[in-house]
Amino acid sequence: MTTLLYEDFAHAYMTEVGDAVRRMLTRHAKAVDLLAKATARGGEIRAFGNGGSSAIVRSALLQLHAQAGVPVNDAMMSPATLAYTAQQDEYRTAFARSLASGIGRVDLVVVASVSGRSANILEAARLCAEHSVPVLALVGGDGTQMEPADGMVWATGTTDQQISEDAMLTVLTLAAATALGPGTEPLPARAEQHLHALAAVDTALLGDFLREATEAVADAIAGRRRIYVLCPDGGPLALVGEHFAHNLRWDAPLGVDGVQPPLVVCDPSLADMSAVYNDHPDPAHGVRHQLSSASPGDVVFLLAYDSAGRTTREAVNAATVAGTQPFLLHRDGPSRSGAAARGFRLPHVDDFALAALVQSLAHLLCRTTRAALASDQAGVLSTDDLMAQDLAPLRELSDTPSL
Repeated sequence: MTTLLYEDFAHAYMTEVGDAVRRMLTRHAKAVDLLAKATARGGEIRAFGNGGSSAIVRSALLQLHAQAGVPVNDAMMSPATLAYTAQQDEYRTAFARSLASGIGRVDLVVVASVSGRSANILEAARLCAEHSVPVLALVGGDGTQMEPADGMVWATGTTDQQISEDAMLTVLTLAAATALGPGTEPLPARAEQHLHALAAVDTALLGDFLREATEAVADAIAGRRRIYVLCPDGGPLALVGEHFAHNLRWDAPLGVDGVQPPLVVCDPSLADMSAVYNDHPDPAHGVRHQLSSASPGDVVFLLAYDSAGRTTREAVNAATVAGTQPFLLHRDGPSRSGAAARGFRLPHVDDFALAALVQSLAHLLCRTTRAALASDQAGVLSTDDLMAQDLAPLRELSDTPSL
């Protein structure tokens, strides 16, 4: 498969994301107003989403909490709580039950659902309507799936699952930054900077990076080798890393017969990190420890702000010593590290906008990997044919209400 095909696909995908962001910006004023009012009042802002939407809403909450001290449910709910709730009661009520006890302190609820039909999201929205709590709902399609009594529906205007997720993350985190108070840059200006950065992505270099990463990931999945997705510096990139790993584990083999779930290792859990920082107050310790179990041929994706940072350099060195295939996505620092990592440097944007760009690359890799895996099964279509079919995104929203 030629690098040119990957380049064309990357260009088409990035263009679609930019178009979706522009559509959403026509209704940005009300969204920023909802966030600004909630921030100014000092009440809590809560947020809920499933799958990739979970990382999207938590990224916005991280921004509000880190930069303005807004009280938020920054982890939404722990995995232990989610599992326990699902065993004790219907999962459709999990978010509403989490919200119910303290709803009097809540000034805004943000929900994200590409389908707009997730039962647990709808239950949370109904509870908010009963208590007159405004809801900022980000959904795919035209937005007619939801009608919050107070607040607004912010629709992406596309039924493509992953392009919708990229547009949601972009506009929500930019809106959160705009809502932080007087003196902040207005959303149209922030959005224009982001769209300029999106257009500035070198799709020729990206196509080459995607080709190598796709071949490595597809081979690792077929050969049952591990794939690591690590962000030793934390922050918004760590949430995107969680989504990145989710995509490779679940979406990359979507619809491909005979492919077992990939072996994907992501960033340490909250329990792991609390132990690391308690016993070893060194950010690099966790990633070094994880990569000590890596084997030759494993694939390692490192998400970093600065390729020259000490933690990143140590992570690249650990991946190289283990004989893995390291791929480095970063914003700052030299485009090539001193070790053997295959690097791709993204345009200079802030930490949260960087997370949106990295998420787009994760989605691209997910889709190219699926095409590569499917080509082994199809027998008739080549990988080039399968990739060409996906140049105009065709994934439609499910008509079946999901839990």
